[in-house]
Amino acid sequence: MLYQIYKGNMSPVDKIVPADGYSYISVVTVSEALQYFPELIPRALAAQMFGNPSMRFENHEQFDLLCLPLFRSFRDLEHSPSIYIIIQKNSMHLVCGEHKNLVSLLEQFIKNNAGTAGIGRLLCAFFEYQLDDDLSELDNIEKQIADLEDRVLTDQQENFTKEIIRERKRLMAIMRYYEGLLGILEYAAMNEKHVFSSRSVRFLNIIHGKTQRLYDKAKTLREYVSEIREAYQAEVDIRTNNIMKILTIVTIIFMPLTLIVGWYGMNLRMPEYGFAAAYPIVIVSCILVAVLGIIYFKKHKWF
Repeated sequence: MLYQIYKGNMSPVDKIVPADGYSYISVVTVSEALQYFPELIPRALAAQMFGNPSMRFENHEQFDLLCLPLFRSFRDLEHSPSIYIIIQKNSMHLVCGEHKNLVSLLEQFIKNNAGTAGIGRLLCAFFEYQLDDDLSELDNIEKQIADLEDRVLTDQQENFTKEIIRERKRLMAIMRYYEGLLGILEYAAMNEKHVFSSRSVRFLNIIHGKTQRLYDKAKTLREYVSEIREAYQAEVDIRTNNIMKILTIVTIIFMPLTLIVGWYGMNLRMPEYGFAAAYPIVIVSCILVAVLGIIYFKKHKWF
């Protein structure tokens, strides 16, 4: 698909007509880019560029390249297709395998920017589209983490290790995304090829600040999860200590009883065997030892 920008108005066209004051936006697939841009991008360079989906900014002699994932939710971040944005003085080419979201974005841009459209403004609109729902999604993640914290502190049976690790990995992926986006915005705002107007550069700097705040929030949430992990580990340690304390108490209480049982289990003739009240006295003594042990530990608040 091909669009033309003239005097701040953007509209679809069939072909490029080189003339002063005109700019062009194209939306193509990787295979179409290899076919349409042989002079702009040598095939060897194109294979290298389009074969690397990593987020980055590349400064070439004839153009600048931006690569980032095209997604609408953090749930789709790992599986989102990469979009390659090739920027020249009077043209911008959006190279991506999925055109549906891009066409929708361009149509919305045409409606909202009649009379003010431009390559720089379109690029800013694309970044705004990428960041549009991020704050609300981070707020939802924060609520999920707060709920996880409540369950960690109240549920004594469930194992939360996998859930905590999953949240940490998700937030790490979000932070990596924002780090890459911050680098791209920083290089784009330098405007070395003088493609963007001063107004567009100002918008890019504003978006950079917004991205930095989102990155800081994601970092704070990851630290929050780390605190929950430490709290969960502390709860596990407390439960383990309580169990060990109970086992120790039981062992100490029954140690004298075990001694008595071992004593009377010896194959020797005890003097008290001839005393009729010896057996009841031993029983009472065992009960008394157990009761005194329980009273002692209760008094010292061992349980």
